[in-house]
Amino acid sequence: MDGPASSAAGATPVLAASRLGKRYDLGPSRVRRLLAHLRAREADHDGTSSHWAVRDVSLRLAAGESLGIVGPNGSGKSTLLRLLAGTAVPTTGRVEARASLASLLDLGAGIQVLESGRQNAEALLVLQAGLSRRAARERVREVEEFADIGDFFDRPVRTYSDGMRLRLGFASITLLEPEVLITDEIIVVGDEAFQRKCALWIDRFLARGGTLVLCSHDLAQVQSLCARSLWLDGGRPIEIGETRDVVRHYREAMGASAAGGEEGGGTSGTRHAVGTLAGLPFEVVDLHMRDGAGNEVRELEAGATIVVEADVLAPAGIPQIFIGITRADLTPVYGVASDMESAVPTALGGGRYRYRLRFEKLPLTGGRYRLRTHALDETGTRLYDTVEIPFSVAGDDGDDGLVRLEAEWHPDES
Repeated sequence: MDGPASSAAGATPVLAASRLGKRYDLGPSRVRRLLAHLRAREADHDGTSSHWAVRDVSLRLAAGESLGIVGPNGSGKSTLLRLLAGTAVPTTGRVEARASLASLLDLGAGIQVLESGRQNAEALLVLQAGLSRRAARERVREVEEFADIGDFFDRPVRTYSDGMRLRLGFASITLLEPEVLITDEIIVVGDEAFQRKCALWIDRFLARGGTLVLCSHDLAQVQSLCARSLWLDGGRPIEIGETRDVVRHYREAMGASAAGGEEGGGTSGTRHAVGTLAGLPFEVVDLHMRDGAGNEVRELEAGATIVVEADVLAPAGIPQIFIGITRADLTPVYGVASDMESAVPTALGGGRYRYRLRFEKLPLTGGRYRLRTHALDETGTRLYDTVEIPFSVAGDDGDDGLVRLEAEWHPDES
């Protein structure tokens, strides 16, 4: 794993965490644990089990930097955000914030449901922004315009839909003008028009030097907003580095975990043979590996050109796809996702979409490989399906490694 997500050399961090950890005790109630502790005070612990939601996370962010946090469900992402935002107390380590901070972790938190949206917005501006009542009444017009919920702005929040509450919460927070924003993938709330409004606000926030910590399953969103990313799994940091590299490695691991059987027995997707249907919302229904002339191939010469053609059935929405090549033992060689390169499929009708990817002069060394194709949902977030084709590359010329690079031996000409 790389070192801590760090700010530029010499820059004073506006947000820093050192060896951060959060443990939750499980099992008996607090009273039962206390009684057990009193009965066995000399023991190292009282016999209760515990769970480390986050463990040994360190990071440093300077003004203007952005950090994405990715990982599967239950990996500790939301807990880490709460620790950074100060709404949860760490078990180990510490967090230091040297700038004004706002968190968008739960937009319904702190809202008084018996009061109107206007009253809630005024109270927030007085209590958190330090405005006078008069100034708050003036600024609240901006909240009303941003939220765009019409007459409901003067009705009790208890009459709101969940979407209206999210609009009110986001619109209110935007007026606080924080220097550090910590958000848990709720900047895509509401309808498309409101999402664009939120995205524009985030862009302006970053342009003026704001610092962003974003946890999201939408990997395309992380790539567009965050220069660096942290990959969490089981509460521990797996990798910290450039977002493009971290996302690629995370997706490769996602695909490997879906292989099942002797290759890991993962649960993040269904694996089946080409032509077999699994009845999934996003499913690879056809996969071909062709040569440059369009012929189906499984045995390649060194430096061959191939075209991958994959059809995905996705009645629930336009799918994304991940295409990767691994060694026969699942050692990753290369992988790319359609949303990473803004690839657009051809709509074939009936909810079926076709992706085509061409590899010129594939530089693989001799051996056995797998072409692996994963069907993802429309956000590129969740892996539903995995289909693969085994193939081989001719050659046994003593090359080591995964790829053959063009190189020549030259005598010393000095």
